[in-house]
Amino acid sequence: REELEKRTSTHIYRIFKTEIKEEQCYDNRLESIILFQARANTLELNKRKRYKQEDPKCELCGYKEENLIHFLIECKELEESRNKELIKKCKDENKELMAGKILFEKDEIEEIKCMLGKMWRYRKRKLEEINRNT
Repeated sequence: REELEKRTSTHIYRIFKTEIKEEQCYDNRLESIILFQARANTLELNKRKRYKQEDPKCELCGYKEENLIHFLIECKELEESRNKELIKKCKDENKELMAGKILFEKDEIEEIKCMLGKMWRYRKRKLEEINRNT
């Protein structure tokens, strides 16, 4: 339990998911699936490779670990896919809090889903290019 409470994903979720209720923001679009997976920190990012003793680095920019915060906020390769106004609105020195604001902002949920979908598609396309060239 103590280890679970230290994890970034559960920390963000516990801070921002303040009540248990049916969420009206989900539908069958890819963007909704990505939002749900990001909130639950189950996106297929390279951080998961560490469980298989594989390299968890970001294949887009080379950063040492592609995790949720890196994907949402830090990766320079994804900069053009981010909604700059939304990122500016959610800005926080604490990157966990910033990620939580991005993922759980109710007023702009469609813009958030759109941004996540754009980022995910760009990432997928770039990874396919990288793998074709290696």
